[in-house]
Amino acid sequence: MANELHSPVWAKEDAFSSKPTSGLYGFMNRKSNEIPAEDIDDLVKKINKTRTSVDLIWTPSHPSLQVPEEVPELRAALWKRRSHWAEVDLDNGKRMCLLFGAVMLWNLYAGYSNTNGELAKILLSPSLGICGILLLIFGLIPLYEGWKTLRKGKPSGEEEWQAEADESRFDSWMYRQRLSATYFLIAVMIASGLVQFFIERGLNWFEYSVDRAGLLKHDDVEWWRFLTAPFLHGNLLHWLMNTAAILYLGRRVELLARWPHVIIVIFGSAWLGGIASSHFLAAPTVGASGGIMGLLGFLLIFETQHRRLVPKSSRRRLLAGVIVTAMMGVLGYQFIDNAAHAGGLVAGMSYAFIVFPVSKSPHRPAILRQDRWIAFAMAGVILGGLVLVFSKLLA
Repeated sequence: MANELHSPVWAKEDAFSSKPTSGLYGFMNRKSNEIPAEDIDDLVKKINKTRTSVDLIWTPSHPSLQVPEEVPELRAALWKRRSHWAEVDLDNGKRMCLLFGAVMLWNLYAGYSNTNGELAKILLSPSLGICGILLLIFGLIPLYEGWKTLRKGKPSGEEEWQAEADESRFDSWMYRQRLSATYFLIAVMIASGLVQFFIERGLNWFEYSVDRAGLLKHDDVEWWRFLTAPFLHGNLLHWLMNTAAILYLGRRVELLARWPHVIIVIFGSAWLGGIASSHFLAAPTVGASGGIMGLLGFLLIFETQHRRLVPKSSRRRLLAGVIVTAMMGVLGYQFIDNAAHAGGLVAGMSYAFIVFPVSKSPHRPAILRQDRWIAFAMAGVILGGLVLVFSKLLA
């Protein structure tokens, strides 16, 4: 009981529901589909054969669901699966590196031919930056992830497996929680994306939308554009990437720091990111990236201030996100709003540093009444900004 009282919520015995009654053994995937097994050997066999995720398992020796890393008999099968997918990442990364590397070389050759070898004009080509970003996302990152997993190798002792189990419990617990504030933001993103898709009549959304409701830079910026620009995106891929980022980062903020801070951080960071953009970048901009970078910056500080609340490896993953975003900003500096990214990142980090002092507690902070009211007020402003988007685009 003492350990339970001093454990984070995801590490408690009741973090997951009671085990199913469909069999003595079995596992459950991310979609909560149950795959029963007759005994431990049958469970190992089914884990080796399945192509779905293995999220939680149950056995007769434990009263509730567990992560598979907690059962020593399953670890060989888990490593076999992990090494297999690492090799798949390596192969896919190599293919994508060859593909986008060839496209980049072709762009360099075409740029050299069209500009008579002027290096500055070649490097300023937007198509070169896009190829570089695609090479990074679909080639270099999977290549690195696969290499890192295989280089690290199979966990060698109980301490390393316990660290793996902690991270797995944390991820499984997060995935299964309700997300009212994050889903509110996703609904807003879906609504604005549908309107842009309907208005622009295609996958490129930068024509009509930006002039109507994007952040246009001039001496006297219309204040309402700071509210509408974060809802708009340049194209479908831009929208998909930002929506996925809000779902992942918003989930973490909502479950660790509690729901009001998702609304407060994304609103404040998007606003301050827009202000930074208006001062340092002349080109018109759209997108929720400032708010997303605020969520990322917030988590970097918050999880550092609350070390007992999260597994150590999760903080390293967040820092990697900042590094990858910075690399994308360098590659796509012609069309990526680095000022908004930097402004949002600093805003989120500052908010976490000011509001959440260092804590040795493994428990999540309480939801304060004033935080609720501030979040409700900001959610109302967000909805007002969405209404403005509708009115400007559909007028």
